[in-house]
Amino acid sequence: MPLSYFHLRDTFLKARIPCSCRCICNATPSPTFVSLHHAPFNQPPSIFSSLLHQFSNTLIHVKSTHAQIIKNWVSTENFLAAKLIRAYCDLGFLGHARKVFDQCSLLETTVCNAMMAGFLRNQQHMEVPKLFKMMVSGDIEIDSYTCMFSLKACSSMLDNEIGMEIVRTVFGRGFYLHPYVGSSMVNFLVKCGYLDDARKVFDGMPEKDVVCWNSIIGGYVREGLFKEAIQMFLEMVGCGIRPSPVTMASLLKASGESGLKKLGTCAHSCVLALGMGNDVFVLTSLVDMYSNLGLAEKLWASTKATLMRALINVANVT
Repeated sequence: MPLSYFHLRDTFLKARIPCSCRCICNATPSPTFVSLHHAPFNQPPSIFSSLLHQFSNTLIHVKSTHAQIIKNWVSTENFLAAKLIRAYCDLGFLGHARKVFDQCSLLETTVCNAMMAGFLRNQQHMEVPKLFKMMVSGDIEIDSYTCMFSLKACSSMLDNEIGMEIVRTVFGRGFYLHPYVGSSMVNFLVKCGYLDDARKVFDGMPEKDVVCWNSIIGGYVREGLFKEAIQMFLEMVGCGIRPSPVTMASLLKASGESGLKKLGTCAHSCVLALGMGNDVFVLTSLVDMYSNLGLAEKLWASTKATLMRALINVANVT
């Protein structure tokens, strides 16, 4: 439902905030700009937290709530600063978010994590490790989200030096045991070519999700270690983890590049059994596999109709 003058006015009334919200233009009050400049002082921070949660779909709504936060002298509340940073970053206004961050008198973990997530969302990966170092040197507590965001940024940049510093910090504090942090660490180590170290981290993780399995399997395939990749796939299935299209793409690549036709046939059967026969990503990997095995004609004969349907679907989407 689009935000309207009446919707926002009713929200203030329910929260017992007297408000003289008015429409700026004389048009019908559907999705219009709403002014909040006459809301009273001394409102509790929870009110503005609720407003940021409900009305963060446009810049003008976020800035209006931000103005009220400043007027009510609650801008020093770190949880509100974190919400403002997330709201600005989600809208793509990283500069506004950075101003909120820089104006925080006492930085806390939640604020730093919100800024890190904003950097990642807006493709400013270089800023994330800088913020991580600042937190460590400034004795600001880091948590699993801090570690995960930092490792994701280093994976995107393929920055071995900074990434390994973060890995040592994360490993020393035991955060790698967290599933998401461990998965991000494995992914970073695999992308940077530290496959043995990635395997050690992987083996030490108490819980592993499909993303983590995909990282280690894909790493073995990229290094040409097809036997190890297939073995990891079998272990994954044995642990009750359902393969994803990414998993099957790696298996199909291993089958094609290893030249094992029987394995390729089995992998194709797995694709069909898992209901991925219409997945374009998987179908592309199937084409590559059968081409490498010299069986492209066999694939065309058996999956011609499926391939045509998939291509038509892609054409309709694009």
